[in-house]
Amino acid sequence: MPQTTLPIRNLGQTGVITDTNPYNLPITGFTKAVNVRFDDGSVKRSPVFRTAKDSMGFDPRGAFGVTPSTGFDSVLVVSDEYEIYEYQAGSFTDRSGSITGSTDPRPFTLCSLADVTYINRPDRVPVYRAPLGTNFADLPNWPSNHRTNALRPFGDFLLALGTTEGVNTFPNRVRFSNLVDANSVPDSWDETDTTKSAGFNDLVQMQTPIVDGRELGTNFVIYSESEAILMEFVGGTFIFNFRKLFGDEGVINQNCVVEIENKHFVFGNTDIYVTDGVTRQSIADQKVRQFVFQGLNKKNADRCFVQHNDELSEVYFCYQSGDSLVNFPDTARCNRAAVYNYKNDCWSFIDLPNVSAGAEANVNSVATYANATSTYAATGGSYYDQEDSFNRHTLMVGNQDAANSIASSKLWALDLADEGSVALDLDATATKPIVLERVGVDLDEIREPLDGYKVVTRMLPQISTKNTSDTTVSLEFGASDIPNQNPNYTASVTFDISSDYKIDARAAGRYLSYKMTVGSNDYKDFQFSGFDVDITTTGRV
Repeated sequence: MPQTTLPIRNLGQTGVITDTNPYNLPITGFTKAVNVRFDDGSVKRSPVFRTAKDSMGFDPRGAFGVTPSTGFDSVLVVSDEYEIYEYQAGSFTDRSGSITGSTDPRPFTLCSLADVTYINRPDRVPVYRAPLGTNFADLPNWPSNHRTNALRPFGDFLLALGTTEGVNTFPNRVRFSNLVDANSVPDSWDETDTTKSAGFNDLVQMQTPIVDGRELGTNFVIYSESEAILMEFVGGTFIFNFRKLFGDEGVINQNCVVEIENKHFVFGNTDIYVTDGVTRQSIADQKVRQFVFQGLNKKNADRCFVQHNDELSEVYFCYQSGDSLVNFPDTARCNRAAVYNYKNDCWSFIDLPNVSAGAEANVNSVATYANATSTYAATGGSYYDQEDSFNRHTLMVGNQDAANSIASSKLWALDLADEGSVALDLDATATKPIVLERVGVDLDEIREPLDGYKVVTRMLPQISTKNTSDTTVSLEFGASDIPNQNPNYTASVTFDISSDYKIDARAAGRYLSYKMTVGSNDYKDFQFSGFDVDITTTGRV
């Protein structure tokens, strides 16, 4: 057969698909994709980790962004020992006040209602801080012998989901406060007070305990391990109505639901899915579901959380994994995020440096010659960004992990390497190299027979970068004769984006493969959108 030039474009349209045999994937799909993202029809580098604060001096467990009426946001961080700190203007301040707490492995829920911020964990009374307050204090008007699994806002009410009341446990009880006034905490939780709207409802139809819940538009969804119930405000005598949404999936842990565009994105116990309060649809099945849940350490599912990156239209489903691609093995917290781009319906993965929680906030990252500690190339943003650093970014907190060279607990900002806007130093230890590979290309798109022996002779990549100090990537070609056999790769070839237009290759077999890498200390942003490849079929084997 004569030589064929195969044009492949729009490499960002499919993302990574780990759960389907490679030879059944679209030609634009990838079998491995770590620390990359798929957007605008291209493969791009995932955000890097920039250090907002290192050597925090405590082990973070929960985080929450607080938006004031003026000025920069602050970030609340709470430790396993219930120490409460606030990050602002580059430093942490203890906001615990007179609060005491013991070490407890369970996660926190942090939220705000009527400009009051709340923190809860099931081992003690919830705590709060008023809008003009400094330190946190025990929540007034809360029954002193009550505990709750999760504290969440719904309209003008504060909800306690799953309660222990004295010696009695009510795992499926939903308590709601009296209506909350602006800048105030609930004045009552007493269901016997007929002058108030406080009350409770026992969801006796639920077969497993309530885990968490979140607002969804004008409604609220309550999740157990295996079910979901919709809570609707109806007013009148009953105030709320409850009805079952579905009974075959729930949520894996607290803080594993985010609302985006009037939909919930949920990290479930057996699937990752989206619901609009009427229907439920898997977004991971036949794509990455098996890879995620086979790698996930279910024993440590209480480490899982979900974080929305509004800036990049991505959702991070964060968990502790033992998959073969992790760069931070055997961590105590999360070392892997399955990343879903909801605009493009694409998946990818990133390495997490022993991360405990996430938040969204802007941070005052204005750098000066006096406070800069790194080079211009390693610092994010531009000179113009220094005039306006109010953009909100995804932030993550993580614990010290000496075995993985994470020397201290830290607060990081996730930001694009060259195209971002956070003027903070890149953390080279927390930011790992990319993995991008496609195996099992059988060329049925051009009706090549499976027994045809294909030979790759040349590739013309379409790759761009705004980075001028390093314009190289490495490409390798491989092939195998058996569908599920590991390919044999030829020697890596360096491609200079600024000067090269082609790569000569010599890989032959029935199933073709290729992968792209960059140097371990190469953090540049790039866009890999497509390529032409010259292929000759020499015969049948």
